[in-house]
Amino acid sequence: MSFRVAILEFAHESNTFTIRATGLQSFRDSRFLIGEAMLEGLDGTNSEIGGAIEFARAAGWDLVPVLAAHANPGGPLEEAARVEITERITQALADQGPFDGLFVALHGAMVTASDQDGEGQVLHAIRAVVGPDVPIAVTLDLHANIFDSLADLVQIAISYRTYPHVDMKDRAVEACALLQRAMAGEIAPRLQVHRPPMLVGCDDGRTTNDGPMCRILEAAETEAAQAGVFNVAINAGFTDADVWAAGPSVLVTHETGAEAMAEAAGHRICKVIWGYREDWSRPMALSAAMAQLAAHHPKGRPVVIADFSDNPGSGAYGDCTALLSALLAAGVTDAALGAFCDPAAAAELTRASLGATVTLAIGGKTDPKVGGGPVTLTGEVRALSDGHLTYEGPMLAGVAADLGPSACFHVAGIDILIASNPMQVHDLNVFRALGIEPAEKSVVAVKSMQHFRAAFDPIAETVLVVDAGGLCSPNVGLRDYRNLRRPVFPLEDVHAPE
Repeated sequence: MSFRVAILEFAHESNTFTIRATGLQSFRDSRFLIGEAMLEGLDGTNSEIGGAIEFARAAGWDLVPVLAAHANPGGPLEEAARVEITERITQALADQGPFDGLFVALHGAMVTASDQDGEGQVLHAIRAVVGPDVPIAVTLDLHANIFDSLADLVQIAISYRTYPHVDMKDRAVEACALLQRAMAGEIAPRLQVHRPPMLVGCDDGRTTNDGPMCRILEAAETEAAQAGVFNVAINAGFTDADVWAAGPSVLVTHETGAEAMAEAAGHRICKVIWGYREDWSRPMALSAAMAQLAAHHPKGRPVVIADFSDNPGSGAYGDCTALLSALLAAGVTDAALGAFCDPAAAAELTRASLGATVTLAIGGKTDPKVGGGPVTLTGEVRALSDGHLTYEGPMLAGVAADLGPSACFHVAGIDILIASNPMQVHDLNVFRALGIEPAEKSVVAVKSMQHFRAAFDPIAETVLVVDAGGLCSPNVGLRDYRNLRRPVFPLEDVHAPE
């Protein structure tokens, strides 16, 4: 039997501490594909929609691509953007229904101008069109902040199990396989949401260091092996959002009738997460990183420095100058740094000719109080680009991306990649779009927390992760949380989950 299935994506990770808002243009700058354009743009890619397309083809689904909307992390969604995207989704569902099932790719930490629970908003709107009984399977970033309402809105929820996120397609295939069984009447899945009293946990979900998240995922796999439990998903949460549900959560997709088993499994995993509450990786101070760099003797591969706190992938501004200033002050050469989000500087450099010597202020323009203000530099325009590129992976392999008008500005031995759009550097092709080959440099500085490791660890001699004072410093005690449920670890002393 062929099932009629709608697939769609509405994904944004919302940082509520930024002074920037996220409008519709931010989606158009990242990914905004309507209908059949989803198939053209995402088929064969390591993305959730790519995985759903692959499964649908194998299962013989009558596939209805609705919309794929993704914006790079930033401030909460402006209401006009939320309304337009939601209305496009609901109108398409109303026009092209009915459906046997829906696959929805979400982030899980979307905040809008009108609701802390952005995913809940869009799912309520979807349910109003398709009704309460059509099975819905969702995929989630493991940095999701999950509200209790999710359990009433979807039957299946699968979260990434890797950070860097290299398993997006695989998790979509897993979710679609359960959706297939639900549509066929083989299973009647339901969802439970559990959370320990924590804001920080699971080592932020890192899976490249064989640390706490790996042990937690192993425990989750053991629980999921029980008859009647289909999946146990772990979310580390997103601390850059001041919302009630911020922090780790456990999602148990289970058979109807296995509620007690699922509840016990969720509680046990919450205890495992709690047991690792003090065990998490912290970036080093900028001064310590520069001291290590000064003592380093190159051996043919680059030192990779991650500008943790100015990571656009968490909604930071991507224009903080503290690390750049430190590299220049130390006389570091044969280096590359990217990507600075400075559309004004990118425009000025684009107007200059290749090879021109230019003096201009770069960075620090969004909020000079955070991570260093603008620095005035004189350098050479080494390369210009429209910013279009395709990721080679492992993360998001085959997916198109856009830096916007961009330039390589060479200053005192450092190739500075200046872009018009915010871009976390998790792929070598970001540098290559401006003619910079990272593997050939002695030092490569990237604005990223952890995603860079998938592509840059293999070329690095050593990696230094630095907190240089950007918006996304891991010190949550510096933030004024007003909506977060309390008490939570580590902001207060709390008891272990029962």
